[in-house]
Amino acid sequence: MMANAGVVLAIGKFESIHRGHRALIEETIRRAKQRGLASAVMVFEPHPITVLGDSNYKPLFTGPERVCLLDEYGLDYIFPCPFNADFATLSPAAFCEKLFCEYHAREIIVGEDYRFGHNRVGTVETLRAEASKYNGDVHVIEVMEDSGAVISTSLIRNLLSANRLPEARKLLGFPFFVMGVTAKGRQLGRTLGFPTLNIYPDDDKFLLADGVYATRTYIQGEELQSITNIGLRPTVNAPDSAVKIRSVETFVFDLPEKFLDKELYSLQIKVEFLNFIRPERRFDSLDDLKAQIQLDIKSIPAF
Repeated sequence: MMANAGVVLAIGKFESIHRGHRALIEETIRRAKQRGLASAVMVFEPHPITVLGDSNYKPLFTGPERVCLLDEYGLDYIFPCPFNADFATLSPAAFCEKLFCEYHAREIIVGEDYRFGHNRVGTVETLRAEASKYNGDVHVIEVMEDSGAVISTSLIRNLLSANRLPEARKLLGFPFFVMGVTAKGRQLGRTLGFPTLNIYPDDDKFLLADGVYATRTYIQGEELQSITNIGLRPTVNAPDSAVKIRSVETFVFDLPEKFLDKELYSLQIKVEFLNFIRPERRFDSLDDLKAQIQLDIKSIPAF
């Protein structure tokens, strides 16, 4: 394990990297600089919920997406911690031994409701008692929204599921997004004059409800206004036997010249979801679909 000189370590599920998580990370970096130590975050993979009870649970952000978010803070280390059934049986004392001996933690930063160890029996007070055995310190950070409610990933998930995107964005501190590598689709958009960028997220990625959204797309550093469809794309009388694969299909309004007349495949893109426009639906003709796309685009205000 690196960072033998010691680290200030933030611990939590960090599923969404919301404003509360950001406060933990910022305090971690501040205290690390103050003490001349390295700053670090522990990230559990896979998500503990998928191991402990719900194998169908889909985290808001994938591992690579979380690393992308965490990289923005300038942490010295991101410690991936494999979470499996054996790890879940660790006692609070055994887990703390790993933190202070294996990960060389000198200070631990957690949220107020932090629980850990087998059956989540460890509390913040347990952590403080164990930390004292290793001459370590524990600091508790909590961030609430304006209404006084604690910011939580579950609340954000509920808002996103209800297409209340601006409210979710306020708690996250950034728009919900999907990252991926573009792949070849059915090329129907190209025939309509609206060539699209298609990504097919992994099955373990949380997605918004099927529908059309006002979005912002990033391609090779370019920030571009766009419109995106999530769903099965039941465009023009798609056969019932068609493969049912959900996709994220994005049309960029003003594609930079360097991308024109090129196959838009194998590009790493990021699509931020700003507002819900309408549910996904099937159209009786290509002309009807094209007309609706034009209406959708007109309904989106410019940046």
